Order: sequence, then C-alpha cells, then structure tokens
Amino acid sequence: MSLARVATRSRNGLNATLIWVETHLSQGLPAIVMVGISESVVRDAKERVRSAIISSGFRWPDSRLTISFSPASALKTGASFDLPIAVSILLASKQLPDALAQGTEFYGELSLDGRVLTTTGLLAAGASEREKQVTIFTPKPNAMALAPFCSRVVGLRHLSELRTPDRLSESDFRECSPARTNGVATTYQLPAGQASLWRAAEIAAAGGHHLLMSGEPGAGKTMTAGLIRQLLPDPSDKEMLETQILFDIANKPCPSHRPFRSPHHSISLTGLVGGTRHATPGEISLAHHGILFLDELPEFSLATIEALRQPLEAGHIQITRAEQSHLYPAKFQLIAAMNPCPCGYRGSSETACRCSSSALTRYDAKLSGPLLDRIDMFIRVSRSKLSDVMAPQTTQYDRLERVRQSVLVARESQIVRQGQQNSLLPSSDVLDSCSLTGETKKWLESTGE
Repeated sequence: MSLARVATRSRNGLNATLIWVETHLSQGLPAIVMVGISESVVRDAKERVRSAIISSGFRWPDSRLTISFSPASALKTGASFDLPIAVSILLASKQLPDALAQGTEFYGELSLDGRVLTTTGLLAAGASEREKQVTIFTPKPNAMALAPFCSRVVGLRHLSELRTPDRLSESDFRECSPARTNGVATTYQLPAGQASLWRAAEIAAAGGHHLLMSGEPGAGKTMTAGLIRQLLPDPSDKEMLETQILFDIANKPCPSHRPFRSPHHSISLTGLVGGTRHATPGEISLAHHGILFLDELPEFSLATIEALRQPLEAGHIQITRAEQSHLYPAKFQLIAAMNPCPCGYRGSSETACRCSSSALTRYDAKLSGPLLDRIDMFIRVSRSKLSDVMAPQTTQYDRLERVRQSVLVARESQIVRQGQQNSLLPSSDVLDSCSLTGETKKWLESTGE
C-alpha cells in the first residue's frame, strides 16, 4: 500500500483555493477511481493522464488507484489538474522521489504524448503564493508570466523532465522580480476649439467619474475617450496584478497600462458581463481599473445596457453557471458617447434632423432613468467652428502634459482629503468633504429656481 499527496490550486474568481491531490495504491483489480471532483473533469482527465505517463517512459501501476481531491466542497474545473494527478500517481508508485512533493505545487494540462500544455488562469494561483516560499511546477510558456508572483517557478515542457528535478532546478528556477508598467504610447488629438471637452476629460479623469457625451458626428466624442485614458495615472502594483489575472483568465494579452475596452454595439450580454461555459470574465471585468468605452450607446441592446446598472453600483459581477460561480471585480470608469438622435443632427444649427417623433421617442427610451442616475457627468458637444479651427493653437502635447499633471495633483489631494477618489465617495460623506461656500449655495439656489 502506497500513498502520495501533491498540492495544486483551483481558481475561484481572482483567488485560488489550495487543493490536495491524494493517490492511494491498493491491491485489487486495476482500476482508477476519482472522488471529490466533478464527473466531467474525471472523464476527461483519466485517459489523458494514463497515456501521458506511459508515453513519458513511466510505468502505469498495476493496482487499484483511488485519487481524492480535498477539500471536496471546493470548486474544481479545467485541465490544470492533469499534472498534479500524474505526479501523485508517480510518487505513490515510487517512480519519483518523495522530496518532489515537499514545498511544491503543480499545474498543467497533459497531452497524450506527455507534453505539458499551457493553461489559462494560472496567475491567480501564482499571486496566492506571492508571500510564500513555494516552488511551482508549471508549463514552460506559463513560467515567464508567473515569475513576478511567486518565489520560485519551474517551467516544464514534458512530463519526463521530472525524472531529473535537480537539472530543472539549476536551469529553470528563477528568482522573481516585480512587474513593470509603462504609459500609453498613442497620442489622441481633439478637434480645435473644444475647450469644453478638454475640461470634461480633465474632471472625469481626476475624479474617476462616469461620463456620457452627446453630440453630432465628428464633434470629437470618440477622441475624448482616448484622451481620458492618457490622462489617467499609471496603475499601482496591486491594480496591475488584478488586471493581469483577469486577462490571463480570459486568455487575452494583458495591456501594459490601464485597460481600455471598446466593444462594438453588437456585443452580446454574455460578452459584456461575462459567462460562457467556463464562466470567463466579460468586457466590464476586463476594463477593471481602466475605461469601458461604449460608443453609440443607444445602439446596444436594451438588455446589455441595463446589465450595466448592477456593476456600476457594486463594482463587481457574479457569474454563475451549472457547476461553478465566480465573483469578478468590475470597477471600471464608463465613458459613453451617443448621437442626439438616430440621424445624429437633432439640435444642430447647420443640418436639419430627419427623424420622426416616434423614432426620437424610441431612441430616448433606450436609456433608462436608473442607468442615467449612475452616470456622474453629461456634456452636449457641438462641432468646432471654422474660426476656431483656423485660430492659432497650443500644441496638443504641451496641453496634454499640463492637464495630466493637473489630474495627478487632483487625485493626490482627494486621497489626502478623504482617502479615495471623488467618484467612490459615499453620499453621506459628500457634504463633509465637498462643502459649499455661502456664495456658491446662493448661486445654486437661484439657478434651481
């Protein structure tokens, strides 16, 4: 009778739960039984692991194998359990040294010929081990991404490489260094004469406020969204780590700056909020700590628009499927743009609107009151006048740098004053942190009347 115990982790949202894979070899007819894991994972893993072990030159045990995954209540999905299952079998059958299970964790999918294949979602596991002295064995392509988040990492190309772990430790162990970020390279140009857009972009970037721009085509709404991205400060290490984990789960390349997501208005509800069979994060989570830009907002489906209400309020989204439920963060800054009507020229002084009254009613009804209540800033934009375009202009780069420094100063003052951005300030604290002078109160009262 032989028993082996191997550590791995199972992703749950941005976190990763420690899972123990225990293999027990006993007398009886050769068979393999897995407990504590869903039947779909068992069905897929059994034959892959068996073929990988034999193809790697190891011996398949001529015994009854009982493999347990604990805690049984923890969510366990994906193919990353292949490698820990195979290692636990090889340890229990004395084909690998017992020391290999000490202070180590294993992640990775196995091919039938024994290759260790890349899997998604491993950054969540690496981040969980950031403060621990644990050696992680992972697929070779994942090792570089995991390096900043764990004490030591070993990249494996093939299961047979575990025969010589000492050689792996010399060549593939790496001490980790913190992740680095850099700014946005693209420079967005606003049309001349749009001082109101510059000011709106500055206020939105400084306070993290949601912004809705309405105006005729060509007024500069889309470029303003890109400008706001440039005005945002570089993300902190913690913010960048969360962004990298979300993009790793979604199997997408991670941006080096704050994310800027701009989905087409034909996007599905699942694509925006997340879902699919594997409960992957959607665009609202991929925009976490960044900007979600929705151009032509009324052209999105009604269900998609209304789905924004809960994450705008709570800052997270719960994705639930048949056998799993994941809580993903969704603290994004919503920047939305729309035409004033379907033809785009309602209220224009130059072009007459061609829309019928019924078309205008349907268009306006796409944006509900509860959604608009969650948007902090509204601005109506007009096209630049010819005289503004022809007038001498300050260089965009110089102006951008001045406004960006103003945004940084404003953000720092908000943190000193109230410990958070203005957009995150609870209603009960607004008057305490943003009290009005007597003259300003009189002006508001007279304006309201």
